[in-house]
Amino acid sequence: MLVLGVTGDVGAGKSTVSQIWKSLGATIIDADALAHEAWKDTTVLRRASERWGTQVLLGNGHINPSVVASIVFSDMTEYEWVCDMIHPFVRIEMERKVASLQGWVIAEIPLLFENRIPWWVDLSVYVTAPLDLRLARNEVRGWNKEEIERRERFLRNAEEKRAEADLVIRNDSSIDTLEQSLSRYAALFKKMAALCEIRGYSSDELVIRKAAIRLGASGQVTRIEIVPLTNALVRGGSLSMNKRYMMRAYSCEFYWAFVERTLTEEGLEETELISIRRLSRSLRNELVEEIIG
Repeated sequence: MLVLGVTGDVGAGKSTVSQIWKSLGATIIDADALAHEAWKDTTVLRRASERWGTQVLLGNGHINPSVVASIVFSDMTEYEWVCDMIHPFVRIEMERKVASLQGWVIAEIPLLFENRIPWWVDLSVYVTAPLDLRLARNEVRGWNKEEIERRERFLRNAEEKRAEADLVIRNDSSIDTLEQSLSRYAALFKKMAALCEIRGYSSDELVIRKAAIRLGASGQVTRIEIVPLTNALVRGGSLSMNKRYMMRAYSCEFYWAFVERTLTEEGLEETELISIRRLSRSLRNELVEEIIG
């Protein structure tokens, strides 16, 4: 599994990047969409109207986003109050959704760096574009230079975030150029998402060694280790100790059928496939190169 946290300059096109990657196979979790859901909660609506008056409500009782934006982007105190109320719900829901998914996942989070990168994000992506292009692309939303600057005033410095990001996407050309660039990254991210750890167990060291040699020769696993284990079993107040061996290695999920068949043919007693989380980008790159090339 691979989770990318995507953020960027206001109006730079992070949603466009996410949607292109969605068309190439990624699953999208949108923090803004979850925030909109949070604003439907009756407790949230009550707290907002008690603080700001009924001006923040539409005639149907729903929240008026434009009025809320005019309030929170003009006053740091109000901005922080809204963040404290909405963001915990959004983070909890995003983590819950991530836990239910597999493969390549995009978490689109506007305040990815401001609220600390969640532990479940493997790599961070920052989308950037010059201000003149951002103005042109967001004219349809009615955002002028003052509006973009107003929305950015409470955010961390963009240069700091670009320096902290694992990957910076420069959306300063045509959509075709952007799609070509994102397609190349997509091919890599799909491979990274398929990385897994495979394990096999046997009480016979020779069986484990033969399986390791056969898998190693296949080129479909890498970094094989054989680890001696001691299993302790307590029954009726007595303790019994059994020695067995574990072979573990890195592979890719689309090789699992071959790996499992090989381990079974070699006589291993148990096999496991374990999804990998929280590897550094450099190690993921190395493993992809070693296994897939």
